[in-house]
Amino acid sequence: MGMTVKQVADNTGLPSRTIRYYDRIGLVAADERSAAGYRLYSPEEEGKLRFVRRAKALGFSLEDIRGLLEAADRGCCDEVVPHVEGLLAKKVKEIDSQIAELSAFRERLLSYANGKSAGCGCREAGAFCGCLDDVSQTTVAG
Repeated sequence: MGMTVKQVADNTGLPSRTIRYYDRIGLVAADERSAAGYRLYSPEEEGKLRFVRRAKALGFSLEDIRGLLEAADRGCCDEVVPHVEGLLAKKVKEIDSQIAELSAFRERLLSYANGKSAGCGCREAGAFCGCLDDVSQTTVAG
């Protein structure tokens, strides 16, 4: 007899709602249903859920994870390991790019803060403060 969603959630550390979602999108599948209609999962499906949780912690997308699970289901560990390594390398490049963007943004903020500490001096009647008028749109993130 398989494990219920709650049992698998307790064993994997994933919320029950997440397990149901992963089942609905086909990452895992309940092997059967109990007489009361509860999904019942095998130890193998529990293992898949642990794998999914770890892959998500590494920043892999659900589509990346789907590809890894499909390769593992085919019994192709020789295919899974290089795929994981490729995804990890891609993630490292993405993070390096984000770090560079954030560093450049930080420098712009510091530069602006150091150059504008005296204020803009706009106290004319009806005028709104123009302290940020020279900040480019590219400086403003998101």
